[in-house]
Amino acid sequence: MIFLKKMETVSIPINEDVADRIKQYAAQRETTVSRIAENFFLLITAPKANEKDIKISPLVQSFSIDGVIVPDDFDYKKILSDARNEKHQ
Repeated sequence: MIFLKKMETVSIPINEDVADRIKQYAAQRETTVSRIAENFFLLITAPKANEKDIKISPLVQSFSIDGVIVPDDFDYKKILSDARNEKHQ
C-alpha cells in the first residue's frame, strides 16, 4: 500500500524575469520549480544540529591541540591580513 502525503499549493508573487530563469534552471536539471522551491524551504527550515550532536571523527580529533586557549579578543582576520601584508612587501 502506498501512502501519499497531502500537498499544499502556495502562490508566491515573483518577478517575471526570475520566474523565467528558474523555469529554465528546472528544465536543465529535469525537475520542477515546485520541487526546487520545496527543497529550498526544507533546507532553510531544517532544525539546526546541536554541537553536542555532531560526531567528530577520530582523525579530526587528532588535529586538536589539548590545552591551547584562544583569547576572546583573538582576531584571526587581522593576523591573516598582517601576514599577507608582510609577505607581499
